[in-house]
Amino acid sequence: MKTKLYQQVADDLRGLIQQGAYCPGDKLPSIRLLATQKKVSIATIQRALEELEMVGLIEAKPKSGFYVRMPAGDNIQYETPLLPMLPKSVEIHERASHIFHQCEGKDILNLGTSYPAAAYSPSKLLQKIATQVIKQNMKAVVEVHFSTGNQLLRENLAKRLGEAGCRINAEEVIITNGCLEALSVCLRAVAKPGDTIALESPGFVGLFQLIESMGYRAIEIPCHPVDGMSIEALQLALEQWDIKAVAIVPTFSNPLGSNMPENHRQKLVELLADKEIPLIEDDLFGDLAFDGSRIKPCKAFDKKGLVLYCSSASKTIASGLRVGWIAPGAFFKEVSYFKTFTNISAPNFAQMVIAEFLDSGRYDRYLRQLTTTLAQRMYLFQRLIENYFPDGTQVSHPQGGCVLWVMLPQGLDGYHFFKQAIKNKIAVIPGELCSASDKFNHCIRLNCACEPEIKVESCIQQLGLIAKKMLNEKINC
Repeated sequence: MKTKLYQQVADDLRGLIQQGAYCPGDKLPSIRLLATQKKVSIATIQRALEELEMVGLIEAKPKSGFYVRMPAGDNIQYETPLLPMLPKSVEIHERASHIFHQCEGKDILNLGTSYPAAAYSPSKLLQKIATQVIKQNMKAVVEVHFSTGNQLLRENLAKRLGEAGCRINAEEVIITNGCLEALSVCLRAVAKPGDTIALESPGFVGLFQLIESMGYRAIEIPCHPVDGMSIEALQLALEQWDIKAVAIVPTFSNPLGSNMPENHRQKLVELLADKEIPLIEDDLFGDLAFDGSRIKPCKAFDKKGLVLYCSSASKTIASGLRVGWIAPGAFFKEVSYFKTFTNISAPNFAQMVIAEFLDSGRYDRYLRQLTTTLAQRMYLFQRLIENYFPDGTQVSHPQGGCVLWVMLPQGLDGYHFFKQAIKNKIAVIPGELCSASDKFNHCIRLNCACEPEIKVESCIQQLGLIAKKMLNEKINC
């Protein structure tokens, strides 16, 4: 898979911006000058600049040229009160399960569930690798072992984590059946039924479901749309309640898309280390920054082994292979025990396919193409929502991932919106699933990485009409 010339030029310019050669607000050289410097055509430069504009690194100013964009601002405005923050039981699974089943119903255009569609996966390459694995290693494919995972896979994961700033070797990594199982065994390793777990609000619906299924109590910590979980609010909660663990998605959180700054991550890790409280880090979207950057995970600041790092290939390579992993630090023994006696090990075949793909050296090139596509899709969704939804609608502007958070105007009900959308064969996720405290009822979550053949503009236009109709009915009541 040869990188196209305009992509090479875009990567060069991206690198200069990341290195600080061009700072926010700086004007880039003219298209003609760039073409001369790079020894390529003007058309190639134009295409490269379009790529960088799509991912939000630069912006065009009429009759002036291209400029490096300022960092994203606070796009969704809402208060994040520190109180009340009370531990409470979670009761969302039944409704969540019902909604997710409807999202995958026949003839439904699914903008709800947050897995990228299969069309974004490197399917042909994976098929080639899978064929080679079966031909050359069939014995290993059909055997089962009480093991922490495929050695080549763990070596590649440890290498990538090392490049992200984490001091981890292959023997410290455990392979799981996706990230949800990783989160599940980590929770079991650090808490028992009745204990309180702190998590983001709004937060990942899967975490709320896990907490409910295991009999824990949840305490919701306000999450800022840009910076992520409020460290100040968490400090206050820790002073008031016996919190056994904190579970967060610090990089492009689901659903807000917030990206916790590195200094906040370090502060969070140090705060919890002082109190000997484990931090379960879900880094599922960590590789999906639109500008190609890779912010350090919380695990990179872990000196006591109290950060249990979880991730998977589900959002990047292939969700159906169900390959996840954990770097559990000081909880390796407990996590390994729960993993082994849950299902012995993750399937060898899927592990071997992912291992060979990572080892081939093609992952980073594929990732650049994927993040460019996701950025283009998200930009399209944002523009269409702004065009078709009623005044007062607010939409998030993440710098990575594939999830958008939409705040409906004047307190319109997200679940009622979901029901009306389903009647029109379109699925969204109502915001109430992202909280255990009846918050965010006026919000919805959208997946921008839906099937490419979906006519996005007509879908968003239809959803906008639903919102306008609901708003008119509310006004006329």
